Amino acid sequence: MLKNKQGYSTGFTWVFGLVTLFGLGLLYITFDQVFRAHLVPTIKNIVNSSTSGIDQATKDTIFANIDKYMSFWNILPYILFGVVVLYMIIAAIRKEREEY
Repeated sequence: MLKNKQGYSTGFTWVFGLVTLFGLGLLYITFDQVFRAHLVPTIKNIVNSSTSGIDQATKDTIFANIDKYMSFWNILPYILFGVVVLYMIIAAIRKEREEY
């Protein structure tokens, strides 16, 4: 089994890619819970409280920027998934061509 270097290199690339996707998924789920359940509501409540002394235009800017960055955060898993899958495909094609 170890003598089959072609299968080992392509297979290792795909296993590495799948493990990376799994790890990225777990990290995204964890940080998504932290952002959505704790950080964003806390920041919005602090900014919106009557004792903050922040004018309404600044509050609107803060809320708009938080919403903008959260929309970027929602797009992030698709970008990372695409990059890792593209890496897996390109690495498999390159390794197959090198072996022949």
